[in-house]
Amino acid sequence: MDFDTKLKNAEFWFTQASQMFEASKALFNSMTSKDSSDELRVGAHKGSLFLLGIATENAFKGVLAFKEELKIENERLKPITPKGVSPHDLEWLSEKIGHTFSEKEIELFKRLSVYTIWAGKYGTPLKKSEFLKDKGALFQSESDYDVISDVISRLKIEAGFNKNSGWPSLRS
Repeated sequence: MDFDTKLKNAEFWFTQASQMFEASKALFNSMTSKDSSDELRVGAHKGSLFLLGIATENAFKGVLAFKEELKIENERLKPITPKGVSPHDLEWLSEKIGHTFSEKEIELFKRLSVYTIWAGKYGTPLKKSEFLKDKGALFQSESDYDVISDVISRLKIEAGFNKNSGWPSLRS
């Protein structure tokens, strides 16, 4: 299968979303082990939230692929965010796909964006404004998984998945 077909197909984005979701849950569960060191707990916390955010981002991009709103330019995914907006900003992506989300879901997207933009990769943000804005957002709850699981399930259906027949045939 060629690059363009794969990039523009919702099924591939949702497969990645599911894989990152499961990896995130595994890391989250490793934090509760009695044998976990403090370093493992901190790393698992940051990693699990980063992967949960990436799972959400992939689901949003799966919807955009289904709507044929992902474009390729110079043999790579063309940025879809306006200048100054991170392509990993889940709140912006949630608005872009045009789906209605609850206040609780939007608050979780904002919190996960902290991890997809910087906290999953760095010990501190690369801009002081991000440091000040994101204080108090560095926490995790087991219920985050229920929220994102429900979001991904709803978005899969919006992107053409049928519970009885699965994904539609690939468009080329």
